[in-house]
Amino acid sequence: MNMYRVIFISIVLFVITLSGYSQKRELDEEAYKQWRRVDNYELANNGAWVKFRYMFYDNDSLNSLICNTYYFYELKSGRIRILRDIDSPEFFAGGNWIAFFRIGGDGTSVRVAHRLKDGFEIHIHADAELNYVVPQVAYKEDDRLIILNVAERDSTILTGVLQYCLYGDQWKVICVHQEDQGYVLRYGGDGNSEGKVLYVDKTRSLDNFYFYEGKLEGNFFVCTDTNDKEKQDYYTFSLTDGNVEKILGAEQMAQLSLDKYSIQFLEGNKRFMYRKEGVQRVKAKKQVKDESFQLELWSWHDPVVPSEQAKGGFYKKRSQPAMYLYDRENGKDYKICEENHSGLYVAEGENPIFAYEKDEKPYLGQKDWRHDQRFDLYLVDLRNGDHHLLAKELTRSVHWSPQGNHLLYFDNTKLSWVVVDPLTKQQNILTDVIPFALYDELYDRPNPAPPYGLAGWSRDGKNAIVYDRFDIWVIHLDEIQKSYCWTKGEGRENNTILRLLDPGRNGLSVDLSRDNKVEMFDWKNKNQGLGNLSANGKLIPLVQGNFAFSVVQEAKNANTMLCMKQSYTDDRDLWVCDGQGRRLRKVIDVNPQQCNYKWGSAQLVEWTNYKGKNNQGILYLPDGYDKNESYPTIVTFYETHSSELHIHPVPGLSQAMIDIPTYVSRGYVVFQPDVYIEIGKPGESAYDAVVSGTRALADRGIIDSCRVGLQGHSWSGFLVAYLVSRTDLFKCVNIGAATVNLTSVYTALREGSGQPNMFMFEDWQCRMGATLWEDLDGYIANSPLLFADKIHTPVLIFHCDQDEAVSFYDGRNLFLALRRLQRPVWMLNYMGQGHFLTSRPAEVDWTIRLQQFFDHYLKDIPMPRWMKEGININERGMDQKYDLVR
Repeated sequence: MNMYRVIFISIVLFVITLSGYSQKRELDEEAYKQWRRVDNYELANNGAWVKFRYMFYDNDSLNSLICNTYYFYELKSGRIRILRDIDSPEFFAGGNWIAFFRIGGDGTSVRVAHRLKDGFEIHIHADAELNYVVPQVAYKEDDRLIILNVAERDSTILTGVLQYCLYGDQWKVICVHQEDQGYVLRYGGDGNSEGKVLYVDKTRSLDNFYFYEGKLEGNFFVCTDTNDKEKQDYYTFSLTDGNVEKILGAEQMAQLSLDKYSIQFLEGNKRFMYRKEGVQRVKAKKQVKDESFQLELWSWHDPVVPSEQAKGGFYKKRSQPAMYLYDRENGKDYKICEENHSGLYVAEGENPIFAYEKDEKPYLGQKDWRHDQRFDLYLVDLRNGDHHLLAKELTRSVHWSPQGNHLLYFDNTKLSWVVVDPLTKQQNILTDVIPFALYDELYDRPNPAPPYGLAGWSRDGKNAIVYDRFDIWVIHLDEIQKSYCWTKGEGRENNTILRLLDPGRNGLSVDLSRDNKVEMFDWKNKNQGLGNLSANGKLIPLVQGNFAFSVVQEAKNANTMLCMKQSYTDDRDLWVCDGQGRRLRKVIDVNPQQCNYKWGSAQLVEWTNYKGKNNQGILYLPDGYDKNESYPTIVTFYETHSSELHIHPVPGLSQAMIDIPTYVSRGYVVFQPDVYIEIGKPGESAYDAVVSGTRALADRGIIDSCRVGLQGHSWSGFLVAYLVSRTDLFKCVNIGAATVNLTSVYTALREGSGQPNMFMFEDWQCRMGATLWEDLDGYIANSPLLFADKIHTPVLIFHCDQDEAVSFYDGRNLFLALRRLQRPVWMLNYMGQGHFLTSRPAEVDWTIRLQQFFDHYLKDIPMPRWMKEGININERGMDQKYDLVR
């Protein structure tokens, strides 16, 4: 990077920092260009360094300058080291070193190993493997394996290497080595020694092997006839005892017609699964395509309709071959899966004798009206290929216990986890021993509700750990009656959701005899934190407060955690602390300029909705809010929001919905109510929540009921269209990309996928839960277009002609209906754009026009000329008419 670019970037960052000391002003497009995020962050394994970089949300020109500048925060000193013009940095050697590509002025790059404590550097091979424990790298050039100690600048070289693998923290070598006696498979070398001999191949055909480091086992093939390379024997080896065993001879493999790359051994080497080699088919004669006319055939029994086929939703799946099992002791061969099966999942553990199969075939033709892929679950006995049906119409993941002696699945009918003993086929329903729901009780869609979750397994594999809404349960797999609530009901008692800390979200192996950290979420006030859960169930809060808190990474070899802490007013900054949440300190201040802008505040509000239930929402208030003053208010929502109370918003251009911090900065009150839907009554449910909440705020004197606007997009666009057909409460409304006639959209196609919309209504977001004919009155009642004559609110419609999710014709139909009724309505179609705007110029334009629309009706600002005069086809692009009519 040249000096001028460094100076320019430094000036920009200085201006961002300095702006924090200026007089506060409103957020605008220039402010958006200053907003950064922290990106590509990582905590070193030794907990000594945090790597990160900054990127701008909306400033591509600056991003091109700073994308290769990385920061390294040293926890011990609090100092930051900056490395510029680098790419793909990666910690290794325990976190003491970093490897990266240094970019030259001509665009070329060289790979460098950099010691963080003193900046010492050494060039390394571009494809070098990194040792994550010690300062070593390794690479192969021709037949030479080179292992370089970057700290000592000393290399060891092995020649004649055909293939190699490195294993162990200190890097031992297993390789095929060319020697006078043939190709020799050696192991245990460290670069200074060749290692021990595993196998000598005098035919010189052993040029490839497979190695599984976790088990220190592998396999290879060796030709029995140097004149016929297809005739090969199959060998396995173990580095634990240095044993090599011939498992299958070439003749036996030919008799079984097995695909040698599909072999999977079970129970030691006694049994193995395999696929047969593909059958050679006679090549069909080339057919001449008749192009004199084109026919599109729609058939009722096709798994996928032609429109979805045309969009790529239908393709010739690679044929899934049948699976076979061979018992070497009795010489018997079993077919365990038919051709085109949905997948076979072998149990965990050393000697699995069971697998499960998910059979999707009965449900493949139901994709049009079902959101989730259903499947039937079969237990497969790998000793004889027998199949046993366990459950039908499942949708969620199935899990083997670590030892493979139990199967866990979630039953949609029983609404419970079910534990299966494969040997006895006994099934235990967890809700028989847990007195609380294990499925999401607030889930309001017609498709099967998901479980609260499986946290993982105890380290000994004897227990599963599952969640109810608030607490953590330990399930004794062999004796279900001995299951217990680990958190002793404290979560439910305090209305706090408790979840075991799992930053990688990979599932846990939990030591039940030790303390474990838990994430805490207070359902009532939405505060988040971290706690310590002892083996006997005592919970001690470690970090808690009016913020959102998450652990993003735990150091592998140190008592250090990298965290993210945020609130509506505090940005998404990185923090570090010890393993008990102590010594919490901020690593970065990503957007110091925020304090220069009017930002406002956020608070949780509650009221009783028209169903008599407690309802929550978020209320955003501008700086200096005075209850005795009148403020313009916008009600906007999409599903539920209260759990996002402490999530920090990023200001920016509108792609569809309003940008909340911008409107709050400009003096608006913004209200986001939670909306839960009663199946079959989406519109009525929205009315019960939104209108009741808006009137409650007005009755409390928080908002002025004469200055309230409404906005929704997509799903919430449909709901706000319904609302204004039911009430004149709102002064104006923006309806974005909305479905407005359920009776016609039900059988319409989604432009993006070509899939029929029926699944959206019967099984998913539109929540009708029935076919059009089963609930015709309900579909009609929830079609705002059919009640357009009841709409008296001024409407701004946003709907683009390339909308891939909701048909453009719905927006246009609503516009034409309101135009015919001579109601005030405008429609903006950003031609060529989809469900959301992706063109920045279009985003700028929409942001301006949306603000002008709301400002006119809610702030009594004069109407812009585009609203007064329109823009005819000859004026497009010539006169945007942003100026106001005086």
